[in-house]
Amino acid sequence: MEKLILFLKKNKIKYFKNKEIKFYTTIKIGGKVDLIVIINKSYELIQLLLKVKKQQYPFILLGGGSNVVFSDNASKLVVIINKTSDIIRLSENLIKINSGVTINNLTNWCLKNKIGGLEFLAGIPGTLGGATAVNAGAFGKSVSDNLEKAEILTEKGEIKIVDKKYFQFEYRNSVFKYGKEVILNIFLKYINQDENKIKEKITSHIRHRKQSHPSYKCFTAGCFFKNPVKNNKRISAGKVIEMSGLKGFHDNNLLMSEIHSNFLINKGNASFRDLIDFENKITQEILKSEGIKLEREVIYITSDGEKC
Repeated sequence: MEKLILFLKKNKIKYFKNKEIKFYTTIKIGGKVDLIVIINKSYELIQLLLKVKKQQYPFILLGGGSNVVFSDNASKLVVIINKTSDIIRLSENLIKINSGVTINNLTNWCLKNKIGGLEFLAGIPGTLGGATAVNAGAFGKSVSDNLEKAEILTEKGEIKIVDKKYFQFEYRNSVFKYGKEVILNIFLKYINQDENKIKEKITSHIRHRKQSHPSYKCFTAGCFFKNPVKNNKRISAGKVIEMSGLKGFHDNNLLMSEIHSNFLINKGNASFRDLIDFENKITQEILKSEGIKLEREVIYITSDGEKC
């Protein structure tokens, strides 16, 4: 680890040793990790990733900290907080976006530059890299609908461009969600559109989220379960939980939101073990009462850096 610390000091890259990772996640659960590194530039991100891979340190690349929960156990992990922020218009229908760009900054940039077709992302927490890895979406659209290609770092440390097929996109899933490869840049298709129409859609989507989702001030990882399939039709996990009578269910500092039943809220002092127990109670009750097996959408990260 000394070599890595020297590299960070030499390049004036901000880092923290032996710090709790929960402060960098939206659900505020997670124990101490060996190193947290804050990266702002693309070239710094690539240099750091190559060095971490060469020295074989277990690492996790983290964006906005939503959709993930870390173990409470002390960890040897290097957690890289990706704050890369460049967006470039390449042609009349393609933009290149750093994986660390937040969804909020992307939609604001699109509005200013009259870039249409991405309004469905408005209000989704986190970064575009994370949203692409999990194929996030809303209002009937997903990131996969607009993705043309991506620049990635392979497990062997090679940088290459891959097309949409490489992602093997599924509902709220891709090969990157649980894999060890890293998304560096995303290339999205867009349409030229009137600024007022873009603004109207973005405003409408954000208003809907504010009315139907718990406050962003709540400690939540986002939608906790995938929407399940019943009778060959995808149905709302939140509605399934509500129908089972578990809306507002609470136990061990955890709460199923009374606004949207697929949001699991940490009331302030929940542990990772509390979360696992709470999840099991919910899934077992839903299976018993509704005959539906809920599948977790949120990613758990173990103390050795495995995603599950």
